[in-house]
This record gives sequence, C-alpha cells and structure tokens, in this order.
Amino acid sequence: MPRIKKSCIEEIKARVSVYDVVSAYVNLKKSGSAYKGLSPFANEKTPSFFVYPDKGFYYCFSTSQGGDIFEFIKIKENLSFYEAVEFIANRFSIKLEYEDGGGIASPSRRKQLFDIHEDAANWYSEQFFADTPEAAEIREYWVKERGFTLEDAKELKIGYAPVNSDGLKRILHQKKYSSDAIIGSGIFSARDGESNIRNFYPRFRGRMMIPISDIQGRVIAFTARKTRFTPQIASEEGKYVNSRDTDIFKKNLVVFNMDKAKNSARDKNYCIVVEGQLDAIRMYCSGFKNTVATQGTAAGAEHFALIKRFANKVVLLFDGDNAGRHAALRVIPICFKAELEPFVAVIPNGDDPDSMIKNCGVEAMKELVENKKCTALSFAAREILADNPNPTPQDRLSAMQALFEIVDNCQSKVLRDDYLREISNSLMCDLKSVIQDYRKWKDSSHQPLKTPVQPAQKTENLSQGMLTNAISDALMVSLHYENVAEGLAQIIRDAWIADGSLEGKVLARLLALYREGIEFNLLDIDTFFDDADEKNLIYKINTEQYSKIDNPIKYANDAVKKIYRNFLSKEIDSLNKELSETDISNEKQKLEILKKISKLRKESKIPPAQIETL
Repeated sequence: MPRIKKSCIEEIKARVSVYDVVSAYVNLKKSGSAYKGLSPFANEKTPSFFVYPDKGFYYCFSTSQGGDIFEFIKIKENLSFYEAVEFIANRFSIKLEYEDGGGIASPSRRKQLFDIHEDAANWYSEQFFADTPEAAEIREYWVKERGFTLEDAKELKIGYAPVNSDGLKRILHQKKYSSDAIIGSGIFSARDGESNIRNFYPRFRGRMMIPISDIQGRVIAFTARKTRFTPQIASEEGKYVNSRDTDIFKKNLVVFNMDKAKNSARDKNYCIVVEGQLDAIRMYCSGFKNTVATQGTAAGAEHFALIKRFANKVVLLFDGDNAGRHAALRVIPICFKAELEPFVAVIPNGDDPDSMIKNCGVEAMKELVENKKCTALSFAAREILADNPNPTPQDRLSAMQALFEIVDNCQSKVLRDDYLREISNSLMCDLKSVIQDYRKWKDSSHQPLKTPVQPAQKTENLSQGMLTNAISDALMVSLHYENVAEGLAQIIRDAWIADGSLEGKVLARLLALYREGIEFNLLDIDTFFDDADEKNLIYKINTEQYSKIDNPIKYANDAVKKIYRNFLSKEIDSLNKELSETDISNEKQKLEILKKISKLRKESKIPPAQIETL
C-alpha cells in the first residue's frame, strides 16, 4: 500500500482528540483528568477502560493494551496502520497526501471502495431526478404510492439504477479506480479472470436504490427495490436485492439508519427498532428520528451492541402479524445480553410501521411508541400464554421457566431482581416463590451455558496498584518526570537493569534517549518503540493511578539504591557460584574471584550518586 506522508500523520495526531475517536465506540464518563467506560475489547461489568485526551492515548486494564487513535481504530475496524490513518482522516475531513518514490500514489483499495460507493450514490440520485420517462415514473411511485416527498428522497439520497448503467461505469473509469476495487465494491460483476472495465456489467438494473451507510455516514452498500423496469432475469432475484458482503460492508454488523438516528437516540436514551428499511425511512421521515432497522438479516447481538453505544433502551416496533411478534420474542434475550432495557410496541391489525402511519396517522404512532408500549417481559408472558387463555398451574410454571431463560441473559443482579418481580406480577405468582424457583432453575442442569469471561492478562511485574520492583519504580518516575529521567540517565548504567525484564528493556531504551539529549514524548512512542508489549507497558504507566508520586526525587533515589544493591547482589551470587565450580587445586583463579567478591562488597557499602533537585 502507498505510504501516507509523515506530515499528514503528524497533523492528524495533533488535530484529532483520542476522546473524539473512542467516544464513537464507547460510552465515556469523566473520571478525574481522564474518561472511563466499559472495555470495547473485553466482556466486563466494571469499567476498566480509560482515555486520556491530554496525553493522547487510551489504556484498557482488562486486556493490558493501550494505544493512540490509530491503534484503537486498527483494532476496532480490523485495519492496517495506513488504513486506520485513512479512516480517521476521512471521518474528520483531513486531506491526505501519499508518497511512493517521491510521487503521489493512489489511495488504498479500502478508500477506493468508499469513494466508489459515494460516486455511485450520487450518480443513482442524479438518475432518480433525471428528465426521463423512467425516472419520472420512479418519482411518481416514490411520491404517490409510497407517500414520501421529493425532499425526503434528496435527504436520503434515494436513487435509481437505469437498465443501462454504462454512465456510472464511465465515471468510475475516468476517476481511475482500479478494476479490482470496482469489482470488489459489488456494484459491478465480471466473468472470472475479466479485468477490462468495459466488459463489467452492473449488479443493479431497473431498480430503485436505497443507500446503506456506516456509523460515520459513509455509503457502503445499497438495497435495490424491484420496479416495472427491472429486466426479467434480474427480477427473478426478488423484490429487494442487497449488496453482497464486501471489505467495507458486513450485513450482520450494520444497523440501517444508525448514522442518522444516533444523535436522537442519544438525546432520548432510546432507539426504535423496526424490521424493514422502508419502515425505518417512514418512521424517520415522520419525525421519529431515533428509528433504525436491522440490515436484511435476523436481528443479532452485533446489531444491539452497536445500538447500546448510543442508548440504554429500545422499543421493538415489529410487524403486527405472528411473524413480527415471534421476531420480537426472539430479540428480547439479545437485548438483555447487550444490557439494553427492551420494550415492545405491538402494532394492531396486522399492520407494519409504514402502513400504520399511512392508515392511522403520525399521532397514533406516537401514542403507541410513547404511551402504549409494554415491557418486554409482560409482552413475553402474554405471548407465551397466548394459546392458554385460562392457564393451569402447570402452564404458569412452564411459562415461568421460559421467562427465566429470558431474564437470565440480564447481566445486572439488581435489574434481574426487578424482572423477577415483574414475572411475579405477570403470572400472578407469589414473589418469594418465583425467586425460589428461579434459584432452583439456575442451579439445575437446565441452565443455559454462558461464554465465560476471559481473565485479564496482566503485564509482568505490574499490579493494579503500585509497581512491584525497583526497576519498575525507576521507569514510572522517569515517564512522569522528564528532569528525573535526565538525572537517572546519568546515574544508572545499562548493566544494572539488564535483567531481561520488560521494564528493564523499556527503562534502558528510555534512559538512552535522554543520554542522547532526546526528551521522550508519548506522541512519539512509535518512533522509539516497536514492540507491542513495551508500548502497552508505557501506556499503562502513563495512566492516572501511576502518576501520583508525592516526592519524585526521593522516590527515584530510593529506586536507584535498590537497583544498585540488587545488581551487586546478583553479581556476588554469580561469582560465588563460579567459585564453587572452580577446581579446588586452581588457587590462582579462586583468589581472583575472591578479590572480585571483596571489591563488590566494599562497593555495596558506598551508595550510588543521587539526584539532588528537579
């Protein structure tokens, strides 16, 4: 991949806050000079993930990993370093320059895929508003049959893919996108081995186009609806055709309209979830700006984990038929597992959200969503007992155990107790009996297996509190106080800390920099350190809990004394071992060893140099 100019990378680091990058993925709360939240890399209940905007890094105590904005995006988006740079630059509208032997090179394939989709969306939108009979009929369908406005179409970039899409192909060719990227976008197809763009053929023909965007609002795919102009062969694919999965689009990871709904969802603290994209569009255009839809697949854990980043509650607004109610019942445990509080708004008369608004109006939908929704458990109890209007005690017991299966996905004991109380009310059972039965059920073999939380990996010689040895202490005070590091660089010799430990390696490299007159800055960590473990250790020590040193000079001098004594002690132990292994008749060698031991013992009584002042 072509290299991005170093000046661009430095500009991004200077302009983009690590808080702004991370907060799109993690709900952060102020904690001292830092921000904390649940780790995006581990399954945890107590926040152990910290972000330090003033220092430009994050650190996760659950996984013992830290990094800057680029490292975070690399992990979360599964990108290379340069792809992560492009990702952040695109999100924050920072222009990049590339170099390859001194010349400007083309951007990565991934960036080309984003650009191709943006160009395609613009072209499809132009065709939707074109002065042609086909486009006029598509607009008439949009306005008269679907009941939307042309302003809605402009805002949502609704488009039309003509039967002949050579115009789009010409545009992509003129912009010099690679053949590999054009085929990789899924917008065009080709026979095996074909690389000439002139022989590529369009995936979508004669269909109304609905763009699908990622959380940053970048177009990454399309849903294409069949129209009267869809060719016979293509129409056999079905009423709706989605883009295939690509490098930038995975159906199971995308929530439709999340990019537009996230701010409203955050403000209201809840998200309305519907099944279909046009249902989501209908709700959004009718003023329900916090509405999203799952992406052409059954709602899964990944969808609700994404929603959880912006809201703590969801209202499931699925179709009013049996299939819709069963879908809601299936999704409720997933919501609990994602630590969302689910509600269900039951649409009457077998309608869907689109038809209900058309038939009953926006106010009726508002009343349903805001005032007539029911809790997830009351809905589940009603559905489970739907075939038993007069349930027997055994029916209620079976229903109770089915509800236990749902409630057990809740991570919070406090909430779980509240839900057990709700089960008691829904089934008209004594609360104490419900709690006892739940405990019995949980202890029985019927309890579903859960994925165990992996124990956190801890960096060697570092605890969650203070550091545990003298070299670690010297490293900590050096990273927080540059003047102390300069002093230690003149006192500590490499041999004193060459114990093979991670802390020893990092301290040796750090002090070497100061001997060369280079002040270490955390923003330059990638310049001076390559090893991931070394960088993670530096990030960990830079967290707030390792920065509280009452008297840094005394702390550093105490560490130097211990390091020096430990070094001499190991040297003496090594010589004693050598002495024991020396041939008993070799008096000369034994005498030399004894002299060395004596010298070291004398040196151990003389303290090493000390730092006087900062």
